[in-house]
Amino acid sequence: MKRKSLAFVCAALASLATFSTACAKDTVTWWSWSTEATEALSSQATFAEENADISVDLQFAAAADYWVKLPVAIAAGTGPDVYQMTRPDFESYAASNQTMDLTDVISNSPLLQEYLNNLDPVLVDTYKFDGKQMAIPINVECSAIAYNKDITDAAGIDLKAIEDTWTWKDLEEIAKQLTVQDDSGNTTQYGFYVPADRMPVWEMIWSAGYEIFDESGKTCLLNEPGVVEALQPLADMYQAGISPSVEVTSTSSGDDMFMSGKIAMVTAGVWKISTYTNITSFNWDVVQLPLDPNTGKRRCSSNVIGLIINPNTKNLEAAIKLLEQVVQPECQKMYAETNATIPALESARAPFFDKDVPENITAYEKALSYVHPNVLSQYIPYQQFTQLQNETLKKGYSGQLSMADMLSELTTEINSIVAENEAKYN
Repeated sequence: MKRKSLAFVCAALASLATFSTACAKDTVTWWSWSTEATEALSSQATFAEENADISVDLQFAAAADYWVKLPVAIAAGTGPDVYQMTRPDFESYAASNQTMDLTDVISNSPLLQEYLNNLDPVLVDTYKFDGKQMAIPINVECSAIAYNKDITDAAGIDLKAIEDTWTWKDLEEIAKQLTVQDDSGNTTQYGFYVPADRMPVWEMIWSAGYEIFDESGKTCLLNEPGVVEALQPLADMYQAGISPSVEVTSTSSGDDMFMSGKIAMVTAGVWKISTYTNITSFNWDVVQLPLDPNTGKRRCSSNVIGLIINPNTKNLEAAIKLLEQVVQPECQKMYAETNATIPALESARAPFFDKDVPENITAYEKALSYVHPNVLSQYIPYQQFTQLQNETLKKGYSGQLSMADMLSELTTEINSIVAENEAKYN
């Protein structure tokens, strides 16, 4: 048998050392529920692996499972190294010490400092708790009014021409004009869809100059007279038959009804674009949300998505490296290029808005200048708040209760839950 040359042996040992080093890469586990952004997140994980010498274990879970599994895992001292967060859920996690204070991490990272300095301060500040930066904002949402252009054109209404000045009162009047009934009194075309969820309820509250909770998060403010006035048009449209009722939508969703041409206008989050692009039976477009008729302001609810480091992580260095790569402009741009969502970094957004459908997609882009992060309270989980809100709103919309009595009932119930949970925390 021939003896291997010394050079060959040295080369083999060097190759083995390289292989061992590669195998010894720090692994960072990243949890997300954003299955609609799988392509973007997977590309970002690959980018991080190639540029930070780490191994990224990206794990997805259905949203319902995610929000059950995540707090249990963290409380047990396990869970992911890095996880994604929605803004309305943030307070509960921060208050229960399930988020790491990133203040020192950021001060020691020029890459994270530069990124945050280039963001809208509203996005940065919304992920602070007790003055400490607890998350890195990575995505931002916004909404507009989607409308059936064939219907508005037939009625001689040009929404795009009035979008800079129209108010929620204008929307109500236009919705009346666009509602059609047959000879038997059955509604064949609804002017506007009034959903029992956060849109456009939160938009109308905030544009009127009110908040859902006080700064402490201990007091719900939904029973303010001004809130009643701001939301009354929704009940008026619902009770007048301008909007389909819960009974109607129980067999067909608002999206289905809009896409089938039965609803003229609907509040539409930017994530609806990919769904509405499938419409072929009529022309549709979007316009900016209306202004409040009293304040002359408009606000857009935004479920700002953040990345948080688990305070129990055993791989802090790798977790920091992942954050540093995800915030890079070329990595942020992956969200826009795959149409997954809007990057928090403004300079990376162009590919998202470089579309022909909808024609007036700049309505969404403009909305980013007046976003209001979905801020709630640390003393009530988002899912519990929205379930209670949505069920109670129906009583006011249907006329079972006046809007004032409905909001009073809702406020009382929320404040009761908040007081109970505050006592547990303290």
